[in-house]
Amino acid sequence: MDRNSNSLNILLAHYRFFVSGGPERYLFNIMEMLEKKGHTTIPFSVKHPKNCPSAYSDLFLSPITDDKDAVLFSQIRKNPKTAIKLLDRAFYSFEARKKIRKIIEKLNVDVAYCMHFLRWISPSFIMELNRLDIPIIARLSDFAYICPESHLLRDGKVCELCTKGHYWHSVKYKCVQSSFLLSFINFLSISLHRQLKILDKIDAFVCPSLFTLDTMTKAGFEKQKLFHVPTFVDSERIIPKFDRGNYILYFGRISYEKGISVLLDAYEKLIKKKSKASIPLYVAGKYYGKETEQLKKRILSSGDKGVKVLGEFEHDPLYEIIRNSAFTIVPSICYDNMPNVILESFAAGKPVVGSRIGSIPDLVKHRETGLLFEPGNSDDLAEKLQWLIDHPEKCTTMGRSARILVEREHSPELHYERIMEIFQTFRQKT
Repeated sequence: MDRNSNSLNILLAHYRFFVSGGPERYLFNIMEMLEKKGHTTIPFSVKHPKNCPSAYSDLFLSPITDDKDAVLFSQIRKNPKTAIKLLDRAFYSFEARKKIRKIIEKLNVDVAYCMHFLRWISPSFIMELNRLDIPIIARLSDFAYICPESHLLRDGKVCELCTKGHYWHSVKYKCVQSSFLLSFINFLSISLHRQLKILDKIDAFVCPSLFTLDTMTKAGFEKQKLFHVPTFVDSERIIPKFDRGNYILYFGRISYEKGISVLLDAYEKLIKKKSKASIPLYVAGKYYGKETEQLKKRILSSGDKGVKVLGEFEHDPLYEIIRNSAFTIVPSICYDNMPNVILESFAAGKPVVGSRIGSIPDLVKHRETGLLFEPGNSDDLAEKLQWLIDHPEKCTTMGRSARILVEREHSPELHYERIMEIFQTFRQKT
């Protein structure tokens, strides 16, 4: 679409420019939407062998590592070069500030929409945007601003010790990569950023859920800076199928905090009661995090008990897997922040069995669009799974209600209107 007088040049800052999870899916979805509406999107990221093509890649930050398989911090080979890069990005990167200045001088940025930048891009670019009077809007994909571990999780339990700014707890409990040294370095970088008032320079924070907004308010963030803008899903791309399928489905990130172990425990309890699997459990997604090897062994050893591992899928193939399921499960043990998997399940006409934690109850209305169970309680989850398996007609009625909800409250158009209202509000203030 041709640009018009209302079109904006929008900087989109995120530390990855390839899909590895929900934040990146949102990044590329919002880029596509904004471009269709006639705006120009300018990505600002870090060079990586897996990056998608971009006309602006020359202005990306230099890579932390050249290893194409290194996505997580734990996968980066530690040597003097990478150590210097990591420290630079964690504290204050002159390269990031210089690069962002060059982008603004060259491309006339109207507004900056920032996602993940801590530790990988460096908050220094926020200071430059602020100095040049560029409105800065940050989207909260997790709780990294108030929790060094990002998920408000410690030893499998919810932890809010750092939310009021007392970050020494994260050093005491080695919350960053289970390392005292890394946790201490992170504590020092946070202390520097607080002295520089980095977060104060951000004009607005986009909260995907009311739960997130409430959590950030309790943590001391100014309420007038927090805006509730629910994540969107393009329902038109997913044709719903309300008939109950012949398997139950977990899809998305396969990691400890997502509660996959709780699900496997619950499923094994179902099998023991029935002597055999009445309906198989399919697992689709990518392994993620330090517990990867343990989870792989656990899931693969469950294969003869009715668990089938499908691997990783994107877009249409994944949507087909969701459509053909009976229902999906979101067994998170952490404060999930508007999970895409729930929205995609609802769009496909499938109810969700989800933990009663974080933003999940905002979406999963008990016995309306799915069922809720106590987080971490495999007995309760097994009971809810069995009930929905035994009541196939409820899968259909709940699935229809779920589709209606996502069309009404999570449409691309509604998301676009709310985001643009925030962009325009803060443009007028500069």
